[in-house]
Amino acid sequence: MIPVVLKLLSKAAKERRRAAIRYDGQHHLRVVEPHVVYMDSDGGVVAECYQVKGYSTAGKPPPFWKTFRVTKIDAVFLLGTTFEAQKSKNLTLKNPRRLIAMAYDRPPATPAPQKHIRPQSRDQEALLKQTRNWWTQVESAIDGFLSDEDQHPSRH
Repeated sequence: MIPVVLKLLSKAAKERRRAAIRYDGQHHLRVVEPHVVYMDSDGGVVAECYQVKGYSTAGKPPPFWKTFRVTKIDAVFLLGTTFEAQKSKNLTLKNPRRLIAMAYDRPPATPAPQKHIRPQSRDQEALLKQTRNWWTQVESAIDGFLSDEDQHPSRH
C-alpha cells in the first residue's frame, strides 16, 4: 500500500491538488494540501501538508500545518480542487534528507490528457462505464461526508 500512497501524494503535490486521506487507522477523513513529500533523516517518508478540513486528534480546528508519516496513511483520494502554494513560505521541514515531491509557486500543473483507448468488447466498455460511475459516487460521498463533518464538528 505504501508505494501507492507515496505515488498519489507525490502526484497531488506536483499537480497542487487537494487530497482526502485516512490516517493512522482512523475512520475520519482529512482534506490536505500536500506541499512537500520527503525522506527525513531517520529514513522515514513524510508529507508536510496544510490540513484544510476534517478530523484532528488534538481537536484543533483547521487550517493548520501537519506532518504525516506516509507509512501511517491508510488511504488517499485525489480531489479535483487545486491549491496555491503560497502558504509554503511558513513551512519548515523537519530533518530533510531527500526531496521526493514538492508543490511550487507556479500555475497548477494540468494532468496530461490521456488518449482514449477504445475497449475491445462491450463487456470492457460496460466495466469502464461502471468504474466511472462508481468513482463519481465515491467523490460525491467524500464531498458529502466532509460537508457534514463541517456542520457537526462534535462527532470528531
